[in-house]
Amino acid sequence: MTSKSRTLVLVSSVVAILVVAVLLLRGGHSRAIVSTSAPTGMPAASHPANHPNGTQRGSSSLLGAEANNSSGTVEVCGYRPVQIDRNDDSSVFKQVGALTKDAGRRWLSALQNSDDLRARVSGLLLEGKVTGGEALQPIAEQTRDEVVQLAAGTGDPAVYAMALSMCDSSAATDAASACRQLSLQHWARMDPDNAVPWLLLAGRARARHDDAAEADAFSHAAASHKIDSYSDSVFAFAEPLLPQDVTPLERAYLATEVIGVESAIRLPQYSVASQHCSSDAMQDGIVRQQCASVAELLVSKGNNLLDLGVGKAIGARAGWPSKRVDELLQEQHALMQALIQQTPPDNDTLWTCDAVSRLNAYMVQRVRLGELGASRELLERSGETVEVMAQRYTQYLDKLKRDALVREQQKSLEVAQ
Repeated sequence: MTSKSRTLVLVSSVVAILVVAVLLLRGGHSRAIVSTSAPTGMPAASHPANHPNGTQRGSSSLLGAEANNSSGTVEVCGYRPVQIDRNDDSSVFKQVGALTKDAGRRWLSALQNSDDLRARVSGLLLEGKVTGGEALQPIAEQTRDEVVQLAAGTGDPAVYAMALSMCDSSAATDAASACRQLSLQHWARMDPDNAVPWLLLAGRARARHDDAAEADAFSHAAASHKIDSYSDSVFAFAEPLLPQDVTPLERAYLATEVIGVESAIRLPQYSVASQHCSSDAMQDGIVRQQCASVAELLVSKGNNLLDLGVGKAIGARAGWPSKRVDELLQEQHALMQALIQQTPPDNDTLWTCDAVSRLNAYMVQRVRLGELGASRELLERSGETVEVMAQRYTQYLDKLKRDALVREQQKSLEVAQ
């Protein structure tokens, strides 16, 4: 894990207790969930039996690989120490992914056969993404088209938004594409008090240099009372159909897979808002007032830390008092620190029973309160003030920068030699 990759992920708000470490320790990839190959000749372990001391024990071919100079073992909840390659940061994920693969397959099957439309579409969206450590698969055209047909026949904006995100990620532009049955305009009509479809319409208008349409769409966004792309809700839609017999490890690992997918399918409403609310555009009083309204919506009704951060930045440009901007920045940093303090520091403790328990407890709150609400609860439970936690976060970032500089200097010396 590099300091640079950890900082980037944290700043971008793709965060959760153990999820932070999971996404980061996969190391240096631009995607939230990286493509990893299943360990050759290492099938998933059989379901471990309950152990009297509360820790499950099971035998697995993962545990018997011949040791070499780069090998080591880590504790994995429910198993004897699992062997990993310490030269490969993704090794532990491959191993744990193999151990949880069967549970993931059963979960996807239950979702895709569900009568609940949100659960079914979530299962289709996750197809090829909850892979047990194997290489990610692109969205199949048949799968995408099935989701489009389901969305076209429903009045559920969450299903419609998920279908649009799948169409966007598959970049389908051919005339025969089923995606042409969907439109942002229809989402906006279906969900008129939600700022997200209006922001996306403003972005489309901006791309074609239609100033009047952009202004009209943004005015609707500014008048909205809700901002939700529904991408943060995939796990919440899917979680009730997790098999009843999943182990804590399986539940935790599958949660990290889905949170990574959620971060990868976020729609571009943030960049649209930032571009429309540039410093130059704020010279117009009407634009400034509308941008202030969108910023208020993001910080007061947002679902995740990215909402909070983007809202704060736009609010600062719109002329919010410096005291309020500083308080929001401190809160953002304090929430990040609260998450960091709950995150295992390295691969060796990533999947211990303690870490798994904390992740699963966090995910319960995240389903109930959203990422932002769950993070605020963590901060409150820390017993520390916002000011103290924000200061620790600043010190943490400073240390990351120093460590990165030292590594770069060491690398330069090695190259020179």
